[in-house]
Amino acid sequence: MAKNLIHIKLERSEAIQSKRDVLKSEMDLLKMIKILKRYHSFRGEELQTKIKLHRKLAETKTNMSKLQKILPKMQIPEILKDDEEVEKKPKPKKRDEPYDESIELELQNIQNKLRKLH
Repeated sequence: MAKNLIHIKLERSEAIQSKRDVLKSEMDLLKMIKILKRYHSFRGEELQTKIKLHRKLAETKTNMSKLQKILPKMQIPEILKDDEEVEKKPKPKKRDEPYDESIELELQNIQNKLRKLH
């Protein structure tokens, strides 16, 4: 199988600039690899911390249930029971803010301007 090689002559300044660009790209890739390694390290630490927190919360929950079983039950008078039921009623949830269409209009205007530039 014959290979057809094409040779292109570059000026010295073009060759140097190309070499610089390749080296800068290599540097950027190495920096990204370094950042990714740090990210994975931090992510691992975060997961370990979350696991510890989850265990502590589960332990606290079991301790609270044990404590509730051990402590005596309070005798609440009938008059106060009604007040507690009123307090326990859930409050209605607030609705999220209505969707802001002005941002969408602004985005469309910017996109139109960009199209006009091309």
